Amino acid sequence: MHLPDVIHDLRTIIQANVSSKQLELCIDTQDVVHEDIITDKLRLNQVLLNILSNAIKFTPAGGCISFRIIEKASPVEGLAGFEFRIKDNGIGMSKEFQKTIFEEFTREKTSTVSGIQGTGLGMAITKTIVDMMGGAISINSEEGKGTEFIVDY
Repeated sequence: MHLPDVIHDLRTIIQANVSSKQLELCIDTQDVVHEDIITDKLRLNQVLLNILSNAIKFTPAGGCISFRIIEKASPVEGLAGFEFRIKDNGIGMSKEFQKTIFEEFTREKTSTVSGIQGTGLGMAITKTIVDMMGGAISINSEEGKGTEFIVDY
């Protein structure tokens, strides 16, 4: 698959929601040398779309979302590792919720009270896919200050 095509497709999918909330979306790459990669395109799209959709959902109007793709050096010739970072300045989440975010049907109490819809399955599915693809996912968040997801492949 061609990585720039994946990025373009993701932008196309989310652009209407980004525009309707008047969000700023910044997409950039760092040290990406290999644009043609072998991976499960459908699953990679699903992971990134789930995280981007949550960033849009939990970032208030006028907020900012950044999506950075970083190619990491590999000691093996012909192999490359990638890090996908999606960061927002949305509502953030409590430390307690961060411990359970990847469990099925788990939702932050504040998001439930605020009326933001969701089933609590998106991040559980995302984590399962990342694990099945041999990757890792981590989160940095602080209530009221936004969230950053890091996916390593």
